Amino acid sequence: MKKILLVLFAYCQLPIAYTQAPPTWTSSDMYLAIRKLNVLGSILYVAAHPDDENTRLIAYFAKDRMLRTGYLSLTRGDGGQNLIGTEQGIELGLIRTQELLAARRIDGGEQFFTRAFDFGFSKSPEETFTKWDREKILSDVVWVIRKFQPDVIIYGFCYFSQ
Repeated sequence: MKKILLVLFAYCQLPIAYTQAPPTWTSSDMYLAIRKLNVLGSILYVAAHPDDENTRLIAYFAKDRMLRTGYLSLTRGDGGQNLIGTEQGIELGLIRTQELLAARRIDGGEQFFTRAFDFGFSKSPEETFTKWDREKILSDVVWVIRKFQPDVIIYGFCYFSQ
C-alpha cells in the first residue's frame, strides 16, 4: 500500500516538476517593450508553409517599426522535403513548428497556425481543397484575424478561391 501511495504521490507531482519556465527578459527586450508602448498598429503576415514567410519583413515591422506583428502559417510543413534528416510527416511538422517558434523569438513576431495538413506541392486551389476542409481552414484564418485584429494583412503565396 505504501508503494502505491508513493507512486501516486510522485505521479501527482509531475506537472509541478516539469512545467515550463517563465520567459526571461533581457534589458534590450525590456527597452524595446517600453518603446513599443508609444506605437499603435499591427501587421499579420499570412502564408501557406513555414518557409514562405519573409522573416526580414517580420523583424522590420516588429523591431524597427515597433508594430505588433504576427505570422499565420496555414500548415506546419508536414508535407515538405527534409534533406538533413529522416523525419517526414508529423515528425517533420514538429521540427518546422519549433523552427518557426524559435524564429519568432528572434524577429519579435507572434506565431499562429491553422489545422491544415501539408500534403506537398499543389498546382491549384481546387486540388488543395480536395485535401483540406475549406470551411475549417477558412474558419481558422478568420479566428486568427479576429483574435489578432490586424490593421494590415500581407498575403504571401496564399490564395482562397470561391
